[in-house]
Amino acid sequence: MAIKISFGIQKGGVGKTTTCGIVAHLLAKEAKVLAVDFDSQGNLTNFLSRRSVYDFQGKSVLEAVMEKDPRKYIYKAGDNLDLLPAEDTLITLARYLFKSYRGGHPYKLLKETLDKVDAEYDYILMDLPPNLGEQTFNALVASDYVVVILQTEPFCWDALPRFMESIELVRTDNVVDNMPAIHPDLKVAGILATMSDSRSTTDKAIYELAKEQYGDLMFKTVIRRRSRIKDFSLTGVTEQYAADREGLEHYYQFVEELKERVGQTKQA
Repeated sequence: MAIKISFGIQKGGVGKTTTCGIVAHLLAKEAKVLAVDFDSQGNLTNFLSRRSVYDFQGKSVLEAVMEKDPRKYIYKAGDNLDLLPAEDTLITLARYLFKSYRGGHPYKLLKETLDKVDAEYDYILMDLPPNLGEQTFNALVASDYVVVILQTEPFCWDALPRFMESIELVRTDNVVDNMPAIHPDLKVAGILATMSDSRSTTDKAIYELAKEQYGDLMFKTVIRRRSRIKDFSLTGVTEQYAADREGLEHYYQFVEELKERVGQTKQA
């Protein structure tokens, strides 16, 4: 069975998609990986496929969840890397769930869809949208672990507590409505500081606040700003040149730490 990890925070432009895409690329060097784009912007789709998201109209994750079977819609993005793409019609998922869907719990739809291919992968990675809507809750319910993305800037820091509360909503009982937890086994793999500017006193202060408040939940790795990483959005992830490998240095470290944490958490 695949280890299912989502990458999220309800804030855009914080390095969430880039992190998910690079981690998928690096893990695929040694394991079979499915990357699931569950953000209607489709940035992970573009990042990993090097194609327009509109090439996937009618052939995306939206159709996969409506049919509860992703197999027809998986795109081969590399030797060990597959992609379940998204494009902007995914924004209609909420309408489908609450007007047309006649299955079970609406937040379990993505999980039930990915269950069809669970045994075919070592990892399933999910890129969440920058909001706390139906897509985010579906992805959390489909996950074993969450990597919480924290860009070390004030707006993202302000968003962090509400995202952590959303995780708790998924894994704890609703005593008000007398409803059991949707996914009590969901675990936080950790909080990853991203796009950090080592020259900024604000970045440093927020990182120290996060370490003080969240302690061991913080990954030791900090993803620093690197101009080469921006280039990957145009070229795709490459490791051909020294500049590529230097730009990826912190991601190499993070992947090793993530694998260790997932392994430790899985045994706990």
